[in-house]
Amino acid sequence: MITRADRCYSDEEILEILDPLVREWFLSTFGSFSPPQRYAIMEIHKQNNIIVSSPTGSGKTLAAFLSIINELVILARNDMLEDKIY
Repeated sequence: MITRADRCYSDEEILEILDPLVREWFLSTFGSFSPPQRYAIMEIHKQNNIIVSSPTGSGKTLAAFLSIINELVILARNDMLEDKIY
């Protein structure tokens, strides 16, 4: 079943789940999240399957990569990052 996302997360909620290193990089580079990112990042973090549809340049790709990179950084900090393809 396909459902429309009804929860737009705040910057504060998203920043709370990011590793400090990722959070600092994101804030110094972008400053705040775009609307598509506010819908997508937390859902990706929760390991939900999602499709994001929005205009080119709105931050869809960064939303996916940011969530994944954040998880990899957390694994590395906890010395749990294995030498494998994720």
